[in-house]
Amino acid sequence: MTLLPVADSARLLGIHPKTLHHWLKEAHVPLAAHPRDARMKCVAEEYLLQVASLHERPLPSAASAAPPDRASAPLVAPPPSVGPAGINEAEPASTAYALPAPSALEVDLIQKLIGLETKVVTLQEQLAQLALTLLQERERSVERRITVLESLLQPLLGRPMPDPPAPEAKQAPACRPPGSGSLHPAEQLARSRMPPLIEYSASGIYVIISAQDGEVHLEPNSRAWFDWLATLSSFRFVGPVGRFTARRGYNHHAQQTRFWSASRCARHHTYKHYLGVTESLTIASLEQIAARLQSDIDAR
Repeated sequence: MTLLPVADSARLLGIHPKTLHHWLKEAHVPLAAHPRDARMKCVAEEYLLQVASLHERPLPSAASAAPPDRASAPLVAPPPSVGPAGINEAEPASTAYALPAPSALEVDLIQKLIGLETKVVTLQEQLAQLALTLLQERERSVERRITVLESLLQPLLGRPMPDPPAPEAKQAPACRPPGSGSLHPAEQLARSRMPPLIEYSASGIYVIISAQDGEVHLEPNSRAWFDWLATLSSFRFVGPVGRFTARRGYNHHAQQTRFWSASRCARHHTYKHYLGVTESLTIASLEQIAARLQSDIDAR
């Protein structure tokens, strides 16, 4: 039985080796191992003729297309001899079907290419599986977060929802005046810890906002101004060119003194300046310290 490698057979038929494998599989044609190289698959002569006939493919001579060590006999019968007069007529037919004989290196490269294509398909399947796994893990992570949020919101959902504020409430001050209603203890604690704000407004005057009393109407540098400052332990100041937080000092007995200092944090650094006693906290001195702190920050 004459055997021919599948790669050489595909070259004889003028098709790709994968196409020949597909045709042989459709025709239920078994493959045999090469007698000297078990890695190489071969097809018998009669099976190759049968497949070529089924697909109407011309089959040239195996002796002219396959090396001597690949085939033991010609695949088809040699053409009849012709005389000198018929040489010119027979030559076009032989040259039309003659294909270059593949070398052992080319066949080996084709086999390696087929192996690489198989590995690429395997890698594509593995990447698709990995993407699917990552998507599933992401969905599980989102579900866990939603479950935690639902468990945290469950106690709040049981409480009655507050009524929406009236339209005119948008123009009301941010701080609620005393007696306007009870606040949550946490909100009361937060407001009690928020120092009052002395801010320079767009109209050119200073506005005083207290977390407990709302807007405080005081004339800066007046007697009521200094009396009000004496009741505070800290306040925030925002002037035209700078800002800071002022705090009163403490003595050795943990009692507040009349001395104040200004501080401001910027770029992971705290800048401080001495303000003096309560009676020296005029608007001019506060603006001067705010400008000095801003200058220190700009110079750093």
